[in-house]
Amino acid sequence: MSVIVAIKRDNKVYMGADSQVTKGGSRRSLSNQNNYKIWKVKNVDHCLIGHVGNFRDACVIRIMKNLIDEIDVIKDNVNFEYVVDRILPTIINELKRHHYINSDTKFDEMDSWFLFAYKDKLFIISNEGSVIEIDDCIAIGSGEGEAIGSLLTTNTDDNPIERIIKAIKSSVAHDIYVNYPIIITDTDKTEFKTINQDSLKECIANNTIE
Repeated sequence: MSVIVAIKRDNKVYMGADSQVTKGGSRRSLSNQNNYKIWKVKNVDHCLIGHVGNFRDACVIRIMKNLIDEIDVIKDNVNFEYVVDRILPTIINELKRHHYINSDTKFDEMDSWFLFAYKDKLFIISNEGSVIEIDDCIAIGSGEGEAIGSLLTTNTDDNPIERIIKAIKSSVAHDIYVNYPIIITDTDKTEFKTINQDSLKECIANNTIE
């Protein structure tokens, strides 16, 4: 499992994730950017997806090139209705195409949850297909309880990156399925910063978290 944390602030969305994956009784950290639990949507600026759940789903959705139509980006049509009517069905249909959807129940179910962020908009896409728009901050994954608890105890005026790091640190401390390094990005630059345990201690000691 995993934890993904996101905060809306300064007309953009900040997003952070841990890097551990598990299989049976083994675990490992994902250090290659192609395996991050957060990625930039192909061919779309200012757009990120975070994933928790079955890692095979992330591999499929990560490489999609048609998740958002260029004309909809130009017209700035990406909103709640667009996520419900276009993005959610596109994700489900792509997973169906790879036979990664559970169709034994009344409704199609994914083995994954996603956070979708575009510019200053943030949405949860749940495994059963619901979409929830988030106004402030959220966490998903096995470590979400600890992460949300941390977010609720920090000031909304604090540095959002620092809040995300504290939230993921809390998950690392209490959830065996969450671990370093921490990956941080935002919808403005969509550049990725990796923070491991040693560099985090140095940043805290020098008060240089940015």
